[in-house]
Amino acid sequence: MKKDSKTFKEVAERCTRFTPNESKNCGCSNSTTGENVSCSNCTHYEPNNVCTLDLYREIVTNHHL
Repeated sequence: MKKDSKTFKEVAERCTRFTPNESKNCGCSNSTTGENVSCSNCTHYEPNNVCTLDLYREIVTNHHL
């Protein structure tokens, strides 16, 4: 399973649950319009699990990333 920065960005852009880390402090809604759209900048990302929602593999597979 690819886990490079390009794939993290592509997955985050397609993820309906993407929540930027900044939203923890501002109450912002999910958005992929920001500059730092990446799984590694999502509140659901943990370095050892990639995605705590377990959506990463599903998105990569369904979108042939």
